[in-house]
Amino acid sequence: MQAENQENRKSSEGAPARIMRGKVSAGKSEAQYYISKEGYKRQFRETLGFEPYPGTLNIKLEATFAFPGEKAILIKGFQDSNRVFGECQCYKIKLKGIEAAVVRPERSDYPDDLIEVIAPVNLRMALVLEDGDQVEVTLL
Repeated sequence: MQAENQENRKSSEGAPARIMRGKVSAGKSEAQYYISKEGYKRQFRETLGFEPYPGTLNIKLEATFAFPGEKAILIKGFQDSNRVFGECQCYKIKLKGIEAAVVRPERSDYPDDLIEVIAPVNLRMALVLEDGDQVEVTLL
């Protein structure tokens, strides 16, 4: 467990909240394609309670973060036309007061210290964020 990046604070439910810190980072500009697929959008609406803006906010963490399995929300894979789309796990978070989720695709080459965040709004615009800006993410 990387204690330097997993602080314990009391959440509103009285359980320890887990904090991740990092810097906004440029992505590969591929997320829009995947997030826009109806097979994913429907499951995001049903399990997370929102339809995500078609894109992600990438955050390069200060240290790797061990996501607790009990908090994982499974998004099932599906087939669209002749292509198979893999499953992913989501984790509900809060970023500067906006409820969002970290998406961890099953098929991903992202390092453990890089997270992709989805939200019902364009986080870069809503929070006026640029590459290199420091952010704090709370795991709910």
